[in-house]
Amino acid sequence: MKKLYVLAISVFAAGLATAQVSLSTVTANQGNPVLTSQSKVLIDKADNGGFGVAPKTKKTVTARGLNQKAFVRIGSTYYDLQTNYAMPHRLAMHTDGAISAAWTTSTSDAVGFPGRGSGYNFRSAAGKWQPSDSNRVENVRTGWANVGVLSNGSVFTIGHDATSGGFYMTTSSSASSRPTTVTNILKEPPYKPIWARTANNGDAIHLICSYTDSAAPGEARAPKRNGVFAPMVYSRSKNGGVTWDKQHTSLPGFDSTLTNSGGADQYTIDVKGNTVAIVNADMMQGVIAWKSSDGGNTFTRIIVDTFKYAPWTGNQLMNDTPFTNDGTCDVIIDKNNKLHVFWGLSRVLDTDTTDESYSFYPSYQYMMHWSEATDKTSIIASGASFDSDGDGVNKMEQSTYAALSSGAVPSGLSTVARLGNTSCMRQPSSAMDANGNIFCLYSIPVELDISDLGANFRDIGIVYSTDGGATWSESQNVTQVIGKEDDFASTCRVADGFVHMHWQQDEIAGTNLQNNSANFGNHPVVLNLINYQAIPVSEILAGTIGIASVDQP
Repeated sequence: MKKLYVLAISVFAAGLATAQVSLSTVTANQGNPVLTSQSKVLIDKADNGGFGVAPKTKKTVTARGLNQKAFVRIGSTYYDLQTNYAMPHRLAMHTDGAISAAWTTSTSDAVGFPGRGSGYNFRSAAGKWQPSDSNRVENVRTGWANVGVLSNGSVFTIGHDATSGGFYMTTSSSASSRPTTVTNILKEPPYKPIWARTANNGDAIHLICSYTDSAAPGEARAPKRNGVFAPMVYSRSKNGGVTWDKQHTSLPGFDSTLTNSGGADQYTIDVKGNTVAIVNADMMQGVIAWKSSDGGNTFTRIIVDTFKYAPWTGNQLMNDTPFTNDGTCDVIIDKNNKLHVFWGLSRVLDTDTTDESYSFYPSYQYMMHWSEATDKTSIIASGASFDSDGDGVNKMEQSTYAALSSGAVPSGLSTVARLGNTSCMRQPSSAMDANGNIFCLYSIPVELDISDLGANFRDIGIVYSTDGGATWSESQNVTQVIGKEDDFASTCRVADGFVHMHWQQDEIAGTNLQNNSANFGNHPVVLNLINYQAIPVSEILAGTIGIASVDQP
């Protein structure tokens, strides 16, 4: 298994204030490498839980520029890891403008979260949400919820079976009714496919997923196909999930010429009519897209962003610190059936070929966009927009981009808050309106908004383009909540005069699932809120939301 090191950078952040800059102007500051235990192929384990506490009181700093009264609590959860890397789109719009929402939920903090499943809520066309609900729709334990609307207006959710692999699909009897009918789908014994992403056009459901690593020596949980261990695979149903004519099929060119192993949640999918777009992003692979114009019958591979050392063998010098992605990505199809791909920027280094280790820069703060129409890549957002003290840098506390080391908080720190091996600016989630305006949300830590354990709290930023991705706006902050962690933003792909989003909020930076040390107790289980807001497109385009950084001391 590859070893991965982190280059610790105490204050590094995006240093350019403009929304679009050249990669040639981006510099990397090198620091001391720190070993992480985060592997690329994961296991869906839930070792934490069972020790919930009341959140601590945080200092109050005035937020400005946003109407937080428009936030609607639609649910809650004690299970706080909504994804390992890329965020799914968990808001689905009905033909009359109603919205169905899903998330991974747990009503209890019990060890292992035995009640975990797909949380669900429904907003009528008149804009009224059903009462906030944290209960799962399934009668079995699931995770990693997906949601969609079928041709008859009924709703489906799909969540994975973490025990034996495969998925549970739960359907409703009507648009406004809660999904209750559960069906087990897409099992593949002896393998364990999980971590699905879905997109659908009526009853045509397209699903991608990966595989968990072996949980015990010799246990065949993940296959090796075309030279790739635990690859991303594709499935399709033409009749609303009743049957699946394609099951766990390999996409053309996803092979050992690109990578030697897949990764959990490092992929995304969109569909528009008969056009299907799939994107896979990995730090040691590059950003790869597959496009189908015939509803998933055939796919063409597109190299969106190359990684010069792919396929990574583990014994290659990378003294030039090449750019790459952080594994968080999104894709959306425009009205001309052209792809727009987004990802978080990262950078890697290897100066020693005696082992299979390499290093990366976790405090990078740049968001990338690629347009199929122009075949151009650009930086569309940087952390410098969130500078609070006027030095042009969105400074991060070390705990913000640090991770556990062998289950322990590193010496000298009181907590850690990094998600996997992602960059500080991560998890694009895109939407598009009828005028072709493109919107991209992302997660960003905020300078000076620091927890009592010394990690920066996160907010949700947004940028937009009115010219098909040729140019992009300055960033705006669409949460602006001081002393709380606003993270895991998910959009509805359709903007209808509003950009619809929901996200997770609690009062501790990072997550219990990835950042808590059992011996240290730095991130206990707490109740996380699932909030929703409909952001007026007019306010986004006018720039009236703004940044509203925390007050200067």
